[in-house]
Amino acid sequence: MNSPQQKIITVSGLYSGIGKTELGCHIVSLMPGCAAVKVTINDHTTEVIDDEASIMAPGKDTWRLKTSGAAKVVWIRAQEKHLAAALADGLARCSMYDRLLIEGNSVLAHLKPTVAVFICDERICADKPPKPSRAEALAKADIVIHNLRAGSVTAQSAVQAAIRQHNPSAQIYALDVTDKQQTAALFSCLLPAHGVPPAP
Repeated sequence: MNSPQQKIITVSGLYSGIGKTELGCHIVSLMPGCAAVKVTINDHTTEVIDDEASIMAPGKDTWRLKTSGAAKVVWIRAQEKHLAAALADGLARCSMYDRLLIEGNSVLAHLKPTVAVFICDERICADKPPKPSRAEALAKADIVIHNLRAGSVTAQSAVQAAIRQHNPSAQIYALDVTDKQQTAALFSCLLPAHGVPPAP
């Protein structure tokens, strides 16, 4: 579905609100002029949105991605059964950009990114298994970020062991993704190592 010349980074996560957009914004800031796609799965509507008024609603995730440096932002709101077609439409609207960040879990069933990033926290150690789309995204991740959240009490070694049950080979890093400097420093090294060269 995607052009081999286009470098695609996906950001997926264990739960809603876990820090996907925060992490995505830090990555976008390292790739000025890139495009970004926000994917939201819902039960009722399928639409691909890229008009400026909708994207730039203050405080929205799309606004955060745009103000972090994305030249183009597309918001896909889709029913799961219509995601493939909506994603194809969204990717077509971003085809002229050589770097693209996609935030969402289910997208990994429909494309193979240059590098797949997954973010989790200590809740990965809970007995309840992740939802299928999240489990698939974790299994396909090249990089897993253990988001160190305030008040967490679970040992990092336990979190890493839980991650390894789903993905034995991903690179795992522990950091607080609200720390922009630390996150940017890490990904400025990781992206080139995974085939996404620095912005010209």
